[in-house]
Amino acid sequence: MTRTAAEDQQAWTRYWTRWAAEYDEHQLTRLSLPGEREAWSRAFGAALPPDTREVLDLGTGSGNVALLLAADGYDVTGIDLSSGMLAQARAKVESHPHPPTFLEADATDPPFPRCSMDAIVSRYLLWTLRDAPTALRRWHELLHPGGALVAVDGQWFAPEDDGGAAPATARQEHFAEAYDEAAVDQLVFARTGVEQICATWEEAGYVDVRADPLPELLELDRAHGVAPGHSPQLLHRFSARRAG
Repeated sequence: MTRTAAEDQQAWTRYWTRWAAEYDEHQLTRLSLPGEREAWSRAFGAALPPDTREVLDLGTGSGNVALLLAADGYDVTGIDLSSGMLAQARAKVESHPHPPTFLEADATDPPFPRCSMDAIVSRYLLWTLRDAPTALRRWHELLHPGGALVAVDGQWFAPEDDGGAAPATARQEHFAEAYDEAAVDQLVFARTGVEQICATWEEAGYVDVRADPLPELLELDRAHGVAPGHSPQLLHRFSARRAG
């Protein structure tokens, strides 16, 4: 039986909460390896305007991008719907010299005033959007004129990725259940190409839209390994700004 949008979101949130600790363990292991933190800092920092201060990290998960950007001097707020992921993120705050703020909130409709953010960032969030055009318009409202939207993502359901292979672990089985074919068919960017993603951003009102391949991250994936169920693939950094 087909799930409703609300039921889909509940299933997805349960998945991310259930596997938050394992997910974060993999992320922290990767960040401890040579070149990882610096590469991710460059991936986002290179696309942020020089006067950026207030940054919103959408779908922050276990908070690692928010923590990296905060360490670079930005004032960061990270939001997510998964209480399990937020617990992982908040556990790191006490030892951080310039900690982000982490809030439980919906990344598709962040609870902040219009024109309140210098930049909005995300990692591995675009593919999860059921109604991408509406979310993109909402984010556009939150940005100051001249503010930037920056998102790093990949084609996780593309044929060249082996994520469609038979599940080999309990986590992969749970993922296949939460993100079944019917659900993935509702996710606008899950199988959409780079050009169409950029076109959707332009339709939502952004200017200077671009998609930059990130070969440095691909090489790190090849050198250090990726999560079970995936193969190394070329990520893109999508960036744009609200017209000034």
